[in-house]
Amino acid sequence: MHKQLKLIKPGTRRQLICFHFAGGNAEYFMPWRDHIDDHTAVYAVQLAGRGHRLSEKLKTCLHQYADEVVQSLSFLPHRPTFFFGHSMGAALAFETAIRWEQQGRKLAHFFASGRIPPHKSRGTDYHKQSDDALVNKIMGLGGTSEVVFDNPALRNLMLPIIRADFEAIEKYQRDSLPTLSCPLSALLGEGDTEVTESEIQEWSLATTGEFDFQCFPGGHFYLNKLCPTLFDHLKNKMS
Repeated sequence: MHKQLKLIKPGTRRQLICFHFAGGNAEYFMPWRDHIDDHTAVYAVQLAGRGHRLSEKLKTCLHQYADEVVQSLSFLPHRPTFFFGHSMGAALAFETAIRWEQQGRKLAHFFASGRIPPHKSRGTDYHKQSDDALVNKIMGLGGTSEVVFDNPALRNLMLPIIRADFEAIEKYQRDSLPTLSCPLSALLGEGDTEVTESEIQEWSLATTGEFDFQCFPGGHFYLNKLCPTLFDHLKNKMS
């Protein structure tokens, strides 16, 4: 297994590649092994500076990450491949998917979750702000337990990762929007404060394939609830 990928569960017919959010890691997707069908292999991208790559230097360029990730995917077998990216992971998954198709590989389906489309930018600069401001932003999203930041050791471990990821996504931009050729699903938590329904539906501009939009109970981190309707949607699109 390439160091940039973590096997969540094996499977022989198809493969789902998952891309984590800012400050996240591949281990976040471990619970998915109990909710994805037996025939689908699930891999999660593990970026530098976390998990089994904890000793590696953090990066702050999404395009550089995408160059590296697409190289790691070349080690996977040739079978129907699906990308799922949440928040920052959706942008990274898109950049990886563009490179994947440029190499002549086909993508069976792309799932973009909780993220504005690539041609949009918020213009925020949380990566330049104080530790407290960054923590408040993360806590406001509801994806990280306050226990993490109440523990000095965990806080010191997580803050550089979060700051580097925020720099990567806040500096990410596209002057033009290349398009994928595969079907694309845009997914959103009903109470997401980071992206509106109208904004996420603009992911339709990122593909020449079919497009659909689905909303799920919860906020920006609706994924945390392991919502059965989410996995039903994934199963339907991957069958």
